[in-house]
Amino acid sequence: MNEEIDEPSRAAEVFAIGIGECGSNLVGAYLKQAREQRLPPRIRGYLCLNTNRTDIQKLRQKYGIPKENTLLYGESEIGCGGNFTDGYYYAIKSKEIIIEQLKELGYEGVSGFVIFTSTGGGTGCGGTPALIEILKERFQEQEKRRVFTYVFGILPFKDQSSEAVNTVWALSTLLRAQLEDRGADLVCLLSNRAMLRRVLAWRKGEVSDFLQRQLSIDFAKITDVESLVPSTTDGADAVSKAQESAFVELVNPLALRFVEQMLSPGVVEPGKDVFPTSDLADYARKLDPIVVPCLYSDVGLIPSAGNIPQQLRNMVKYAVEHCSFAEVDKDTTASSIYYTFSGAREFIRAEYDPHIKEALRPYLAPGAAVTPCFVSYEDSDANPIDFVVLLGLPKIPEIKDIITSATQLVDLHAGPSPLRRGWFRKSKGSSEEELRTAIQDVAELFGLLQL
Repeated sequence: MNEEIDEPSRAAEVFAIGIGECGSNLVGAYLKQAREQRLPPRIRGYLCLNTNRTDIQKLRQKYGIPKENTLLYGESEIGCGGNFTDGYYYAIKSKEIIIEQLKELGYEGVSGFVIFTSTGGGTGCGGTPALIEILKERFQEQEKRRVFTYVFGILPFKDQSSEAVNTVWALSTLLRAQLEDRGADLVCLLSNRAMLRRVLAWRKGEVSDFLQRQLSIDFAKITDVESLVPSTTDGADAVSKAQESAFVELVNPLALRFVEQMLSPGVVEPGKDVFPTSDLADYARKLDPIVVPCLYSDVGLIPSAGNIPQQLRNMVKYAVEHCSFAEVDKDTTASSIYYTFSGAREFIRAEYDPHIKEALRPYLAPGAAVTPCFVSYEDSDANPIDFVVLLGLPKIPEIKDIITSATQLVDLHAGPSPLRRGWFRKSKGSSEEELRTAIQDVAELFGLLQL
């Protein structure tokens, strides 16, 4: 590849960081996919962080990750046990070695950092806000250089009350840090629960074989897809944990398809036009701080069949209502929307924008803005039509479930007894008041004060 192409492409590169077991597995899986499919390099470098030695060892073995691309940190080698306060302070206390290893891996000159994490785990939940704080301090305060940080956060499965508490704390902490310009520029929420439903609906044959092989589950006897979704409680048995682990293996490829789409639009490549030029920084500037993505891949748009407005309306409806990565209400009233329409040049046309915006109107709150991006390629065979919609602060039923579970767990350990209230400090390293404030923050943000 010649220098003219290399230099513009490099401007769009990012550094990937996986934190905790979930986030590190996503980074490892993305890199493996990139190698196997020979995807264009979007990621300048990467680092997988964890407080658990066993998880790091399994990660290296599974994805062939070199030792220098992993970092074990913290005061213990057995993880945080769901304690987000430990996750936060372990990262803060290790900031010098984290920065040093990032530097050794070549973080200089990247346009931003993409952080992959679980909102429910102790290491990822607590470490992600700390990591962003470390990066902002290094670049914006010490080097006086703007750096963008983006979070791909995986919401926990249903009925995990301890992880629900972690999730509301993580979202509250990330958003409050934004008020001081020390938080994530954009948080994309992806739901294990919603992605599993998508995979079960779209790939029944493959899923049936997988479930039989991994868990001895006969898919033919399943009458209700919802019954397959893990509904584990704290202290779940080994079977439930194995079930959850197997389902994560199913949903990760779907998450990675969206990640590749997010990293692609603004990258300059031969035979590719972008209007307007877009990258992750544009998403962050135009959208509300928390978004839910939708990805409709291989859109069946047929210009020769006529009635393009109707075809586009059908495309938008299907993308939002059937292809979101976290369940959204049909009356979602998003506060902002950014969409990317990409594919071969004979299909992708900027004059479709008014029709797409009109089709998106039912999902918008009054006064909300829609930002378009059209990406066209010369090669029609290698580039199917894809439609990505980013919904800023939509109504998310799953967030209501998370808030309810978190509230119930906090209520359970509240009361006048100091022994009962000691759970907050022992399990989360926090106080009842701090957790109730976090619940209030998230409920207010998503308009869910009346639970």
